Amino acid sequence: MTESLPTVSIVVPTYNAEATIGPLLESLIRLDYPSYEVIIANDGSRDRTREIVERYPVQLRNGPNRGASAARDMGLRAAKGDIVAYVDSDVTVTPDWLRRIVAPFSDPTVGATTGRTVFLRNEKATSWMRSLDIERRNAARRTYTRLANGPNSAFRRSLLLEVGGFDPSWYHAEDTEVSYRVWQRGYRIQYVPEAVVHHIPEDDWRRFYRKRYRDAKAFTRMLRKYSRSAIVEDDFVSLGMKVQPPMFLALIATALVTVVLFLTPYAFASLLVLATLLVLAIVVNLPEAFAMVRASGRISYFFRSLGLSLLRGIAWGTGLAAGGLRQITRA
Repeated sequence: MTESLPTVSIVVPTYNAEATIGPLLESLIRLDYPSYEVIIANDGSRDRTREIVERYPVQLRNGPNRGASAARDMGLRAAKGDIVAYVDSDVTVTPDWLRRIVAPFSDPTVGATTGRTVFLRNEKATSWMRSLDIERRNAARRTYTRLANGPNSAFRRSLLLEVGGFDPSWYHAEDTEVSYRVWQRGYRIQYVPEAVVHHIPEDDWRRFYRKRYRDAKAFTRMLRKYSRSAIVEDDFVSLGMKVQPPMFLALIATALVTVVLFLTPYAFASLLVLATLLVLAIVVNLPEAFAMVRASGRISYFFRSLGLSLLRGIAWGTGLAAGGLRQITRA
């Protein structure tokens, strides 16, 4: 009996990916699936990305540098498959990934699916923190989740077009925003842990900081437009990610107030509040530091984890402040 599977368009939003696009394409052309196309949505790359892509039997769509959301949407508009699957240019897929991630679409109530992204690790503590964090958050996910993660997801093409596709004005968290629109349309998003992609190690602490800053900044936009989904319903946003940004924002604000009140009668009280918030920030991140030590077997990672946690908290706090001010000025 002939196997009945939907046709699939795999879209890869790409920007300056010369270091990672080759291994991804090698894994994509070896997928165990009968009918699929691969579309590289090149977002104005200025390196050798285009030259590398042209060596492979895939479609290349070129556009100006407008960001990941615009690239995702450009790929959607070029897609011909019943299902549009997305992977990022810094992952590799497992051979059965496509079969796994499209299987739930046999249920007509499923509008999108998302798989398990495994962040690889190296000798740097940042890669361990990022990997373990994603691992914990995936472990807590329900079968029907609120988020189809950008690096590993699939959508009914007709539904994605119906909800308007990806909004190019979303500078970050465009996958979250479109996922909320899928739910609002009455469809479900199914988590498929067997659909695995491997992400390169995120080991650069500067990039780690910038991404957490953008996460918090984008969250303020979510609060304005999708407050219930962002605060209550999203099962991929951990409790710590909801609690720590405002806590660190209070810590940053208190530090600024302490500087202003220096050499005044109120300086001691302000310093006491600052010290209390700092101790609290350290305490809430202790479990993560211990988990890093257990997983890695390296005691030094305990202190590195705490340092990265404080850095992450500052990024969250400043991102929350910047995003909040932006939303207020737009109101």
